[in-house]
Amino acid sequence: PKLLLADGSLDLACRRSFPAPSAFVYRALGLSKPFPRSKRFGSYNMTYLSPDVQTEVDAVVGACMLVRASVVREAGLLDEAYFMYGEDLDWAYRIKQYGWKIMYVPRATVHHYKRASSRQRPFKSIRAFYDAMRVFHRKHYAATTPAPLNFAIEAGITLKEYLSLGRNLLRPSAARRVG
Repeated sequence: PKLLLADGSLDLACRRSFPAPSAFVYRALGLSKPFPRSKRFGSYNMTYLSPDVQTEVDAVVGACMLVRASVVREAGLLDEAYFMYGEDLDWAYRIKQYGWKIMYVPRATVHHYKRASSRQRPFKSIRAFYDAMRVFHRKHYAATTPAPLNFAIEAGITLKEYLSLGRNLLRPSAARRVG
């Protein structure tokens, strides 16, 4: 469904592409924010599409999804290697590998109180967020990605993690959050 945040804005994670290395680089360089309508730079969160258009996507966010029992039997359950974050993306990746479609249906709208479960322990939540990125990359991309690019991706994830942790420490305690 279309997920709306508490302020009424679209939760960009409700329809997304798989985080291919190029999409990671565009996001890491911050190119997705100034060019959200670009199919290349806005590819991960599909910001180049209207949020009111039903479309096939690579993944939806785990906050709200409907999955057929036959899909679960075929693709399996969520991977327990993910503590928090990323398990929905991994599941979608496996579901698509079995040939199933994943649809974003904006006529169904859900209000998502994002980060409600991670506010209590922002440090651990930030670590879990970036650990999920590592798990996903290693599981689905590392074997087919050249070693120098794997190193750059791992280094980029670690750099983004440290920057996020540092920014979070500079916020007043009431404003600390993941991401």
